[in-house]
Amino acid sequence: MRARHDYGERRTVQADGFDPDVPVAGFYRMRLRASAPFVGVQIWHGAPLDPVTLEPLDRSHRWCAAINGGPVEIGEVWPRCARDPIAAADYAYLTTLQGWAARNAPESPLADPTRRVDPLTAPLPF
Repeated sequence: MRARHDYGERRTVQADGFDPDVPVAGFYRMRLRASAPFVGVQIWHGAPLDPVTLEPLDRSHRWCAAINGGPVEIGEVWPRCARDPIAAADYAYLTTLQGWAARNAPESPLADPTRRVDPLTAPLPF
């Protein structure tokens, strides 16, 4: 005979692994929408950045985030970006690439990472 199990009873399971409620400082990459180019994401615990001058503000320390060097709210990127950590050099490359595209190719999706990449008009990779 099978043992009785009460399915209405709640059990707490302690699991070691990813906690989406606690950000992890570091560098990540993510897409802002489907078929868009990757952007670099930096997450840190410290003073927030001034949105105009990008200098640290004299405020209490908190979890902060930046997309390609520009400050954003931590809730806009965490935990979505957590699956793809990258090195600091890769973050610098993505930031520099977007800056170059904004100056030299403003119609490119690299200049505005919220735009989709159109495979019919994208340059060939070779």
